[in-house]
Amino acid sequence: MLKSARRTVVRIAALLGMIAATISPAFADDPGGVVGPCASRDICIVITEPGGGTTGGGGSGGSTGSGGSGGSGEQMCSWNGQQWPCWDDMLGWFSSSDGCYYHRMSPQPPAGDASWGGRDPSQGAVYEVNCRGTDGNLTPKPPMFFAQPPGGEPPPDRPYDLGLKALKEVRLAAPQLRAAPTGTAVVGVPVWLWYDRNDATVGPLSATAKGRQTSVTVTVTLDSVTWDTGDGSTVSCASAGTPYHADAGGSPSPDCGHVYRTGSATQQDGRYYLTATLNWKVNAQISGTGEKVFAFDYPVTGDQPLPLRVGEVQVLN
Repeated sequence: MLKSARRTVVRIAALLGMIAATISPAFADDPGGVVGPCASRDICIVITEPGGGTTGGGGSGGSTGSGGSGGSGEQMCSWNGQQWPCWDDMLGWFSSSDGCYYHRMSPQPPAGDASWGGRDPSQGAVYEVNCRGTDGNLTPKPPMFFAQPPGGEPPPDRPYDLGLKALKEVRLAAPQLRAAPTGTAVVGVPVWLWYDRNDATVGPLSATAKGRQTSVTVTVTLDSVTWDTGDGSTVSCASAGTPYHADAGGSPSPDCGHVYRTGSATQQDGRYYLTATLNWKVNAQISGTGEKVFAFDYPVTGDQPLPLRVGEVQVLN
């Protein structure tokens, strides 16, 4: 794990276009961070927490060992010359004395099970045990009884960890672009611009991740759509646009259109190539209180440009 930042890759969809620019997100705890392009077309969020606070703690009944923060606010424990998270949501607390994780079994074994060692369930609890080998791999061990939780109670939820977990459930898609008239447009005649609508291209979309004490909901809403019309112009639209219909004739689109002033004869293949960028706003809030966890803008650009031939008006004398 990097000491200066914790990198989380959040998968959105295989069809996403490359991120057009680097955008700074705002976090409630104000760590620095950026959203930047990824070769795999995922959203990449790098969160850097200055000062490196810690999460987790000690407690009776076991040893979490010593360890500093890895710069991500996550307490790290040392064993066999390597650093391991002192707490893992699936594995529980880590012990630096033996390299094992201890996690309270749920549900608990029935009374009389051999794992209780003849003890009454009211005296404590049985824990799953998973131990690191010298190669770092985990090996499960027989369950063990503890009168007190090894390492103490689970640490409090980290809201932006839950926010990133919820964001993994959101799926966006690149837009399938449309324009009318199709085939050949004419200089000076309005062109209608729109794209196919579905949940992944118009939203809003949301997902919630539940922690032990806290839940965080991520909402992704479409803020605007920016069209590059190929002739050096850009058009900003508030929505996916209105599909063209025959009754419209040569009238302009009510919400998303463009009028070409020059023909495309001198362009590559004699056509303009249109692209559209969907400008999404991503917001994460603590469920119930509405407290902001993080917020950032995320653009999705279609990876299939739309070709459009634009002809000059021929005047006969």
